[in-house]
Amino acid sequence: MREQQNAHRIEPMDIQIGVTIVLCFLLCHAANIVGIPIEALGVTTGAIMCVQDSTKAAYKTSLTRILGVVFGGVFGVAITLIDNALGMPYVFYLLCGLGVIVNLVVCKLFKMIYVQARVSCLTLLLVVLVSQGADRLTYAVNRFIGSLVGALIALIVTIVCARIVNQKNKNHT
Repeated sequence: MREQQNAHRIEPMDIQIGVTIVLCFLLCHAANIVGIPIEALGVTTGAIMCVQDSTKAAYKTSLTRILGVVFGGVFGVAITLIDNALGMPYVFYLLCGLGVIVNLVVCKLFKMIYVQARVSCLTLLLVVLVSQGADRLTYAVNRFIGSLVGALIALIVTIVCARIVNQKNKNHT
């Protein structure tokens, strides 16, 4: 019932997510200006998935996010390499389905929550579907870098916000 009452109110976590996204965009913009191509979509997606209300939770979520991106990326790259060699659409479709199943099983072995495992499968599908040929490998690397940067920004913002809240609580007691 309490969640329904707060459903339309801005929560501190909402502000934390917004600040994180602004920082992600600023970092990506600055990096691109100096010639370091960092894709904002990967960074912001990683950040949204990793922002938490405690440092410990953000750290755990960030590590899980990175593992999921690695698993999805590796399986996506494997499928891409096989598809580049064979070039047979029906085999590609079958490989994608099998890759998703194997990816889910591997994520379960690492005790990822199911929503994180599904996000890992989205990474796999993005790697194999966003571009064509060798560009898919570049996308996989950029996706990993973007997720890593987003997770790091989310972790830093969470640490700063947790310290602010802790300091505020100390001052009130």
